[in-house]
Amino acid sequence: MKRSRPETPLVSIITVVHNAARRLENAVLEVKSQTYPNREHIVIDGGSTDGTLDILLENDPWLSYWVSEPDHGIYDAMDKGIEASNGEWLLFLGVDDAFYSRKTLSSIFEGPAMPKSLDMVVGHVYTDRGLFRSRFNGSLLYKNTVYHQAAFYAHHIFDHFRYCNPPFSNRHKKYYRISGDYRLNLMLYRWGAKHMRVNLPVAKCQSGVSMRGKMRGYLEEIQIRHEYVSFHKAIFFDFFTILRYLYKHSLKTG
Repeated sequence: MKRSRPETPLVSIITVVHNAARRLENAVLEVKSQTYPNREHIVIDGGSTDGTLDILLENDPWLSYWVSEPDHGIYDAMDKGIEASNGEWLLFLGVDDAFYSRKTLSSIFEGPAMPKSLDMVVGHVYTDRGLFRSRFNGSLLYKNTVYHQAAFYAHHIFDHFRYCNPPFSNRHKKYYRISGDYRLNLMLYRWGAKHMRVNLPVAKCQSGVSMRGKMRGYLEEIQIRHEYVSFHKAIFFDFFTILRYLYKHSLKTG
């Protein structure tokens, strides 16, 4: 763990993992190799049985906080990471993901001071399909256009919403399994969150559960949209969500 410097904000990198020991080792190395000094790395493990605990113990000096215990999925683990974090800014970096360069954090947070009222800093990501340019705008009504690997969230937004409207769960307080980050982004957009766009890639990400074309993810997307968009407008976008699912499903079975 690198210690705080008062002139730069503390950035919390939160990694959730379950039975991915080899990949976790790489994820820890990714954060360790960042040139930005004012950071903390938090790892939330869902009670792995594959040697992940050994990796956590070996890297304990480099981790600000870690826990290994059963949870209710990715977004429950993310919530635990938020609770344990001390950073002014939070980044959810998956166990399969990597920073774009060793200077990624430095290039964003060692420049001019950011406005205190800022809620998000949004960059881009590289996927196996090339560069994905994040869009924090009306495109979110159609689908998730901000990957969590490229978004730094101000800690105060979670303090604001955490108890009155938890960002990763539905109205029945049950965690989404696949599309919880879409709910967070759409909720912030409808709230009018103030964001800054940085025109550079933040991370290289693999195909996580939200990108694998599972039907549940699309159904969650529809459910989330109906929370924040008028019925008729939601139905319009639902049609295109169904078309996207059918197209991806046809590619798998074709």
